[in-house]
Amino acid sequence: MTDKKVVLVTGASSGFGQLTAKKLAAVGYWVFGTSRKSYPASGDVEMLKLDVTSDSSVQLCIKQLLTRTNRIDLLINNAGQIHASMLEETSLQQAKEIFETNFWGVVRLTNAVLPVMRQQRSGHIINISSVAGLIGAPGQGFYSASKFALEGYSEALSVELDPFNIKVSLIEPGYFKTNFNHAMLPPTFNYADYDNVRDVIRSTVTQAIAQGDDPTKVAQTIVFAACSRSPRLRYRVGNEAQWLPRLKAILPDNLFRFGARKRLNLP
Repeated sequence: MTDKKVVLVTGASSGFGQLTAKKLAAVGYWVFGTSRKSYPASGDVEMLKLDVTSDSSVQLCIKQLLTRTNRIDLLINNAGQIHASMLEETSLQQAKEIFETNFWGVVRLTNAVLPVMRQQRSGHIINISSVAGLIGAPGQGFYSASKFALEGYSEALSVELDPFNIKVSLIEPGYFKTNFNHAMLPPTFNYADYDNVRDVIRSTVTQAIAQGDDPTKVAQTIVFAACSRSPRLRYRVGNEAQWLPRLKAILPDNLFRFGARKRLNLP
């Protein structure tokens, strides 16, 4: 046993999750990361196998964690799935798969740790959202919808957990230089009417990610929120996450839509 605070980071084999896990270990947390495949420990980060879309996998993972630690202080719901397809081209099954990871996966993990956090009368849940959870993203509509759902869920959860001294935070990044776009699910159907728009959006998003800011900034924000005595509900990271929601709030809808189409190089 140890007096270190215990943290579980989902989706910790790469990207934001991997960076965050390493930084939390560096500042003194007892860190467990997860991956859908068996993954060796990396430095001070112990890895557990987890499929967030599976009830049994979630229960087994949390059982393994608590057997080792007997407590959990911080849950970071980072695992995510993205797609590049127009809404009409995305089958209902594929849309459900996106929600199973991005939304219901968060719910599963949260429900699994809350009994322990309530008993402790302490804890912090950090959910990784996106600027796409604040502004609808053409060509990634179901990813965007899953993040909108996550925003509402987290906001309500933060109020419900206040009496138990359990905090909830959302991290809302814009475009950052990661390999997340390499795992984009392709369209289930391909309709010729969307060919040009779909290709332009995919190209623009890929370019924006390639030219994005240093993902370390997102990991640093997560660590800052985790170490804060009074964490905020929302943390926006990156230029797009800062100015796009502000523009949406003050501009007429038609003018904002014009700007958004221009940003995506759409006609």
